[in-house]
Order: sequence, then C-alpha cells, then structure tokens
Amino acid sequence: MDQETVSTICYLARLQIEKNKSKKIKQDLETIIELIGSLQKIDTSNIDPLYNPLEMTALTHDDVEKSDNKKDKFLENSALSNEDYFLVPRVVE
Repeated sequence: MDQETVSTICYLARLQIEKNKSKKIKQDLETIIELIGSLQKIDTSNIDPLYNPLEMTALTHDDVEKSDNKKDKFLENSALSNEDYFLVPRVVE
C-alpha cells in the first residue's frame, strides 16, 4: 500500500488527514488487511451460517401475561390519596 492509496481511501471516506499522520494511517490499514487475511484462512466448512448474530445467544421466553398490579397496596400507605392517585400539596400557584 502506498501513500496515494491512503489518500484515495481518506478522500472516499471524506476524511481530512494531516500529512504527518498518513504514515500511521498506512500502518493501521495494513494491519487491518493482515487481520482480514488471517480470518480468511480459518476453516468454516463445518459451521452453519447464521441469519442473525444473536441467533445462538438470544434467550427466548414464553409470552405469559402476569398481573402484578399493587396499586391498592401503595395507595394504602400514602398519607392522602383518592382511588387512583397520590394527593400532594400544591407547589406552584
């Protein structure tokens, strides 16, 4: 990879780079390309493809309706309440 390729990649990515950082970017891009090359060498012939990356780890639960409404218990503990709400002193007039 040469500096012209780095400049082209930065242009296509709409990045402005300083001249002194182009060597570092070139090294980083070469490292990324080497990593991808090493991933391509891995044998995946016995592995089934996934439709979703969470497919193997996502837990599923039955859709069960639970009614855990404790509104009446909470309202009993308040100093003032009506049948649906806590009653508090007015703050803004």
